[in-house]
Amino acid sequence: MRPGDKFKATGERRRYTVMAADNRFAIAVKPFAAQKTYLYTITDLERGVRGPCNLVFGPPSELNTTVGAFEALIMLKNGEMEVSGRRYKPLEPEEINQLTDQS
Repeated sequence: MRPGDKFKATGERRRYTVMAADNRFAIAVKPFAAQKTYLYTITDLERGVRGPCNLVFGPPSELNTTVGAFEALIMLKNGEMEVSGRRYKPLEPEEINQLTDQS
């Protein structure tokens, strides 16, 4: 996946927009109008999961910006952050196909 690509999670109405990605991870966001903010998900193709990060107070930067998303991607690569072990969802086959077909 590349920044700007769209990703539809199974069971969700709105599509995520990829902000940063590499061969293993993709950080994607979608608007959450009710709170005037955004929702994010981090996909880990190696583990086959998606979800929020494992940091107690959330990601250290705004993931809805290109710079913030790339900072988080570097943290993921360095092992300083990962997909939450408690709040993850397994990736469905359709989601894996979307993530790998657009590479």
